[in-house]
Amino acid sequence: MLDIKLAKSKMENEEGMNHLWIQLFRDGKVQSQKSEIQIRLPKGIYRSHNLNGLVENEREHIVVDAPDQDVIIEIYTQASIQCGEMTIVVSLLTAETTVSKEISIQVVEEDEMDMVEIDDQVVERIKELSHATPPCEEGTNFVSIQPRILEKRDNEFSYLEKKYRIDY
Repeated sequence: MLDIKLAKSKMENEEGMNHLWIQLFRDGKVQSQKSEIQIRLPKGIYRSHNLNGLVENEREHIVVDAPDQDVIIEIYTQASIQCGEMTIVVSLLTAETTVSKEISIQVVEEDEMDMVEIDDQVVERIKELSHATPPCEEGTNFVSIQPRILEKRDNEFSYLEKKYRIDY
C-alpha cells in the first residue's frame, strides 16, 4: 500500500539535498479514494512542496485523490546538523486506516559522500517528472504580456533640456 525510497543513501549534514519518493498502491480492502500523506522529518531536515503539483492542505499534508499515485519531495538541510542515522516517517491517512512506514537516512560530513549509493529508479522518476508538461485544463487561458521597451529619443525640446538642465 505504501513504499518509500530515497534517491541517495546518504545526505550531507550541511546544505545537503536528497529526494524522497513515496509510492501508493491500491489495496483491495480500502474503498476510500481520498487520502493524505503526512511526512515527519528529523530536526534540522526540511522539505519543499511536492514536485508532482499535488495540493497540500493547511496541516502540510499532501492530498491524494487516486490510489495508484506517487509523490516526490525534495528534502534538504539549511544549516549544519548533527551527523548520524535519522528516521523519516511517512504516514498515509485515510478515513478507515492509517499506514506508516519509516526509512533511515544517514547524515554525514561532506568528505564521506564519496561512497554514496544512488537509486537509479528514483533518479529516472525525477527526470520524467521534470520533463513532463504541467496538466492543462480546457478552461485555462494563457496570457502573454509583452514588457515595455523604453527608448531614448530626441524630440523638439531636448536641446532646451540639455542647455538649461541643472544636475545637482
